[in-house]
Amino acid sequence: MKELHRKSANQKLINKTKGELKFMKKCSYCGNQAPNFTKEHIIPSGLLEMYPDQDVTFNNTTTKNRMYKDNQGQSIKDVCANCNNNLLGKLDAYGVRLIRQYFLEKYDEDSTINMKYDYHLLQRWLLKIIYNSIRSSGIESKWFNDEIQYIISDEIQDGLPLVSIFGGIYVDMTAFGEDKALLTSPLSSYQPLYILHSPLILINGIQFNRKRGRSITEDKMKIRRADHVVTIRFASAIFLVVLWNKKTFPSAIEKFNSEFEADYPYILIKQNHNNVILQRSTDSVSCLQPSVIQSKKAMIEADEDIRMVLGGRSISETQEEWNKNWTQEDQQKGRVLIDNLLFPNNKSVQKKYEELSKERTDN
Repeated sequence: MKELHRKSANQKLINKTKGELKFMKKCSYCGNQAPNFTKEHIIPSGLLEMYPDQDVTFNNTTTKNRMYKDNQGQSIKDVCANCNNNLLGKLDAYGVRLIRQYFLEKYDEDSTINMKYDYHLLQRWLLKIIYNSIRSSGIESKWFNDEIQYIISDEIQDGLPLVSIFGGIYVDMTAFGEDKALLTSPLSSYQPLYILHSPLILINGIQFNRKRGRSITEDKMKIRRADHVVTIRFASAIFLVVLWNKKTFPSAIEKFNSEFEADYPYILIKQNHNNVILQRSTDSVSCLQPSVIQSKKAMIEADEDIRMVLGGRSISETQEEWNKNWTQEDQQKGRVLIDNLLFPNNKSVQKKYEELSKERTDN
């Protein structure tokens, strides 16, 4: 009777375990089941730590734009501890080190950077970030089904992903400096780190179309055979990543890469190289509208227009004037006022706003 009772208890335990396993989710990388998953940041935490004041997180990849305050970055919780800490952690370590080495400095419009890189580490890191962003945003994508093993494996495999990676330097081309952009657009001042899906790549540019009364949607470049096009800005680095349809011929990709590099201010990061000379890829338009990518021809027109507006003065001259006239303390106060409008239910924001109001009343 005792033996029968023990077997019955064991069977119940087995059935319970099977039931728990049945409802366990699988890790989005290794595919293994796990009782618990860790939090995987969309933008690596090592980069978020570089910008402690940038505590507004944007999700611009869905039909409904969302903003978060004080959430320490957007994240997704479907990755097992082993993948997060071991397999993916080394990719973030490489990427953060690359940004820290080359892109924490603010550059001027004539700057160039000789960036040394490990192509596969860089590509795996960027693909990991895009894959996380796609899942977090609920974007349907089967493209990654065959590429996950490449992302998590240190061994270079045959049949590498069909990807084009272009790089550029983000140069602040606003007249007043992007850290003061809340004067004209409160959201613009919060974005030294962002991931944007399906950017608007213009052939002739915004000024060209406005002067002729044309819609910019008619000027948008259509990249045939591309499953995803993503712009990533991390500090002064800009990466434009094209994920090609698996049926795309290599010759078609090579043709696009060559033509795009000739017409746009982005440089192709090549698999068989270990360094690249990067140049400015932004202008006064794309700085205020990050989802817009302009051609070299359009950049020239944008540069001419902004200099005309500034009376012939350079961007660096006007930014220096703003720095003198609008102190860091003024910026912080302005940030509190803007945050109060954007996040009226946030307790931390309300506390700072009340403190500022009391200070102004006392004075």
